Amino acid sequence: MKRVIFIFTGVIILCVFFYYAFGIFSSFVGWYGYQKWKYRIGTDLIRESKQRKVFVKDLNYKIVDSANLKGFYFKPYIEKGFRYGYHSMEDTRIDTYTKYPYNLSYERNKKDSVILNIFPEDKEKLDSSDAVWGYLKQPYLKDTIRIEIEGAAKQKGIIKVW
Repeated sequence: MKRVIFIFTGVIILCVFFYYAFGIFSSFVGWYGYQKWKYRIGTDLIRESKQRKVFVKDLNYKIVDSANLKGFYFKPYIEKGFRYGYHSMEDTRIDTYTKYPYNLSYERNKKDSVILNIFPEDKEKLDSSDAVWGYLKQPYLKDTIRIEIEGAAKQKGIIKVW
């Protein structure tokens, strides 16, 4: 009987050990392995931006030359650029040591297969940009930005943001 209790206790202790060891290993490989705190990010929702206290202001927009955009949702806004905290994605570290402290972001319906790209000639109106994101020195747009809408179901259009 003592032998069964000894084996049962050993199995429980091993299970607890492997449970915590796997958690530590997973954190090391996932969080610390990818070093998510190093990279600038932006939010996808205005609500999240306000929760993180990086929201600056809503922008005006108009969709023109559109086709097949039923249920398409789009809302542009400006927020402060930030990074995740060193130990959690819930922590927010606002980028203060950058030339471009503001992001041009937008909330949209992710369920549709729509790609949004800033027109190449309009990227020059931003202080810095890549294919999808715009970065600003000041918390406003200097000029109207056009964003192209392309979808898998022949959705297309142009969004003017100011």
